[in-house]
Amino acid sequence: MARSSRRSHSSAPRARPRPARRRPTRIPPKETLGRPTLPFNVRVSDVMTAPVVTIGPEATLFEALMLLRSRGTSGLPVMSESGTVAGVLSERDLARVMMGAAGFPEVRGVLDLLLTGFEHQPLETLKDLREKLEATRVGEVMSAPAFTISPDAQVEFAAKVMREHEINRLPVVEHGRLVGIVTRHDLIKAIGRAPAD
Repeated sequence: MARSSRRSHSSAPRARPRPARRRPTRIPPKETLGRPTLPFNVRVSDVMTAPVVTIGPEATLFEALMLLRSRGTSGLPVMSESGTVAGVLSERDLARVMMGAAGFPEVRGVLDLLLTGFEHQPLETLKDLREKLEATRVGEVMSAPAFTISPDAQVEFAAKVMREHEINRLPVVEHGRLVGIVTRHDLIKAIGRAPAD
C-alpha cells in the first residue's frame, strides 16, 4: 500500500504569532537629560538667607577672613557708609590676593591654597602673607559693582544670573535696602524641596 505524500496536519509548520506593536518611547532632548529643575513659581524671598552678615569696605582682608571663618560662609556683601551694597567679597577675591602675596599658582578659593602646599611654606612667606592681609582693605579687592536681585524675582532668574556671570551669591535688595542674600546653596536646597513629578 503506497504511503500518502500528504503530511499530517499535526506536522505542518505553525505560524509564529505577530509581536504586539509597541509605542515608540519619547526621549527628551539631550540637553534636558539629568538637569535638575527648580520648583515652579518660587520667589527669591522664599529661599534667601536673612539677616545677612556684611562687612565694610574699610575692613582689612584679615578681618574679613576671620569673619568668613567664624560665620561659616564663603562670601560677604560689602556695605557702604550710606547703607547701600557697594560690592561683594568672596573667597575667590581673597585667594587672588593671597596668591599674589605668596607666589602660589592660580587658585579659585582659600581651600585651594591648602591643597597647593600652603602648610609647607616657609615662615617668612606666611608672615608676609599675614601682613598683606592686614594691610589690604576690602574695598580694594571686592567685586564691584555687585549684581543684586529683587526678593520678588523668580529663583529661575536668580540661577540664570549666577550662571551667566559665574558668581555664587546675589545680595537681595528691596527699595535700595539689603534684605537678604541668595546663594547657589539656597537654590540647591530649593531643588531638594521641589515635589516630584
